[in-house]
Amino acid sequence: MLVWRYGVLAAVIAAVINAIIWLIARALGVSFRVQPPGQTESTVNLLRVILITLVPILLGVGVYVLLHRLTRRPFLVFLIIALVVFVLSLLPPLSAADETGTQVALILMHIVATLAVLAGVYRFEQQRTRL
Repeated sequence: MLVWRYGVLAAVIAAVINAIIWLIARALGVSFRVQPPGQTESTVNLLRVILITLVPILLGVGVYVLLHRLTRRPFLVFLIIALVVFVLSLLPPLSAADETGTQVALILMHIVATLAVLAGVYRFEQQRTRL
């Protein structure tokens, strides 16, 4: 299905951008140390950044595919869900990281991932309406 092609492309592009953000932030001295409530401290490494970018975007595309089958306006419903998930996804970086640089970099990565999944699904919608 064409939507998966756009979704995978969006996920890969977002993972590359987030990897670049991570590399630049590390070069600037950002520690990426996080400690979610009730857990031990850990460091967000590059592999974790890539995986935590790819998997949620692909899950989001899966949600869109379901919405496409179940609703009349799948993009609008998906947009609302994506924005709610985005706002909720900002809570862990703010609560788990004490360092401002880590918080800013992680939030920026969340923005990249959200924009990527929305762009991929939107691009699919544009192609679908042309066919």
